[in-house]
Amino acid sequence: MAEKPPVATKKPKRALLSQAVQAQQPIAIKAPAITDNEAATKPQRTGRVGTRMLGGHVSETAQRQFKILAAEQDKTVQSLLEEAINDVFRKYGKEPIA
Repeated sequence: MAEKPPVATKKPKRALLSQAVQAQQPIAIKAPAITDNEAATKPQRTGRVGTRMLGGHVSETAQRQFKILAAEQDKTVQSLLEEAINDVFRKYGKEPIA
């Protein structure tokens, strides 16, 4: 019976890896230039026009419960947050404008 050749299971030596990395030539990628006019005409989501991000950190369980509540009420998280913010405004005597 013929002997099987040994299976190469050794990891390559670090010196060989670093030589291989150094031997690679960097690839120059040229990004297309964007003019100021193009940046100004970039489409924006219509639902976000005139709005600002307002956020905070809560526990995972609070986030999960909030998402479940939104699903149970058949509302989006966004609309439920707006409702909650308006409730806080009312509580402190402010106009509910969210």
